[in-house]
Amino acid sequence: MIDIKAELTPMRLSLSRNEPVELMVEIENNSNKAQMISLEISLGNELAFDKGGRGSIDSKHILEFKAGERLRDYHNIYPRPNVQPGPHIILIQVNEHFNNSFQYVQSKKTKELTLRVE
Repeated sequence: MIDIKAELTPMRLSLSRNEPVELMVEIENNSNKAQMISLEISLGNELAFDKGGRGSIDSKHILEFKAGERLRDYHNIYPRPNVQPGPHIILIQVNEHFNNSFQYVQSKKTKELTLRVE
């Protein structure tokens, strides 16, 4: 079983400061065997991972995520030019795969974060 922890620092994105928000995502394998997993982070249409606003989806494939292992990633989140003030959903999804192929999904786990833009 894979556990997901995520947090935003700071918890709000201020358009007047022109500084990104940092997203920390930590996944941990709590099972007693190695897993094949994929991680996908989706920011929606008004947020991006770069200043230019080009990338709003980030994914990672891990062939062998050992038992008890932890992975921690940090991502900066920037507003796109079309961003509207208000709450925005960040979706984090971890898929456990089997049969040595990322095509077959054994289980899915999702986590939603809400980022307030002001």
